[in-house]
Amino acid sequence: MAGAGLWDWLRGYVIIRIEGRAPEKFVNMAAAYRIELADVTMLGPGLMLARTSIDGYKRLGPVLRASGCRAAVEERMGAPFVVARLLRRRFLVLGAVLFLAVLYGASSVLWTIHVVGAEPPEHEQILRILQTMGVRRWAFRRGVNCDAIRREITRSVHKLAWVGVELRGTTLTVRAAPKVAPDVPEGPIDIVASADAVITRLILLAGDAAVREGDTVLQGQVIVGGRPGAGAGSGTGLGPDAGAGAGAGAGAGAGSGPVHARALVQGRVWRVGQARIPLAVEQRVRTGRSATRYVLRLAGAELSLGPTGGYAAYDSERFSKVLALGRDGDSLVEVIRMSRHELKVDLVRLSWEQAYAMARDAAVSAAKSQIPADARIITISEEVSDRSLPPDAVDVRVVIETLEEIGRPQARP
Repeated sequence: MAGAGLWDWLRGYVIIRIEGRAPEKFVNMAAAYRIELADVTMLGPGLMLARTSIDGYKRLGPVLRASGCRAAVEERMGAPFVVARLLRRRFLVLGAVLFLAVLYGASSVLWTIHVVGAEPPEHEQILRILQTMGVRRWAFRRGVNCDAIRREITRSVHKLAWVGVELRGTTLTVRAAPKVAPDVPEGPIDIVASADAVITRLILLAGDAAVREGDTVLQGQVIVGGRPGAGAGSGTGLGPDAGAGAGAGAGAGAGSGPVHARALVQGRVWRVGQARIPLAVEQRVRTGRSATRYVLRLAGAELSLGPTGGYAAYDSERFSKVLALGRDGDSLVEVIRMSRHELKVDLVRLSWEQAYAMARDAAVSAAKSQIPADARIITISEEVSDRSLPPDAVDVRVVIETLEEIGRPQARP
């Protein structure tokens, strides 16, 4: 009943129904016999419910006879009755204990070990290190020290630049990144144009200039050439005025390595952005109706549950959760939730001014996306489709002129 507490439940209690001509006398005599009655509720003339302990119920005989009442047990509550019911079903208790033991044992050992990112030789070496450290399938999780494993692999496998070890649930994952040797070019490095431009400033620091200020260059064209090392010949001959300097540089550099070009190169560059906005635009709004379907993938097989939603227009969302991984790292058990939201499609008419504003913003954004962060914008010009004709769209072409550093180093093949 509502008034029973934890101690009452541990001791056990019964809810009894008392019937008789004088239930009030029964309550008074129970108090005289020091039998505790709680939650006494009158249900009608000569009928009431009460709660008492197991020991109190056993001592009610004299009180019932003296008061002329009868008592019947309505409900038995508490730990003693639960234990008694369980003892009558020993195999159920045994099965539950065994299940909990198996579940605890299964969650206490390693089921899978994954090595990700390592090449085959290093992959096998990592597995041997794990075996030596006693980390294998069915080993206890409490014996897995991720920091010790990471230190040992880093110390023993020299071709790895980074190692990470993670223990999540019953899966141990070792992630590795191999060392990448720097690509050192054998020949000289030239400076080439990063974009089509007109050279406005050229300060030569090393190498042979192939163009002058005011010249037009194409993307990828050599602006300043490096010089090969000893034994590679004389000047590069990259420009009409560079021959003397190139020859002198080659002679002076005899017996040394290649000379890499270095220079400060600025140029005027033109970036173009275009956009077309129709005067009739579709507006797609969710109606509030949706359909959700669940897909269970198990070892390559799929089981679909739920409606697909036969909507004429919709947008969709997809969420997935991998519950178990296979030995090769692929998902073994995966649950996917796919939701489709119905869309209402309306045709919205735009004015010429609205379409022009949208097209110009899109064209400017497209042109600016090509401009480096350190470039300086000089001018912005635009071309717009003829408004006098009855158009179905507005076309805008934007040209942005910038001043920027256009020299880019490039190794000579």
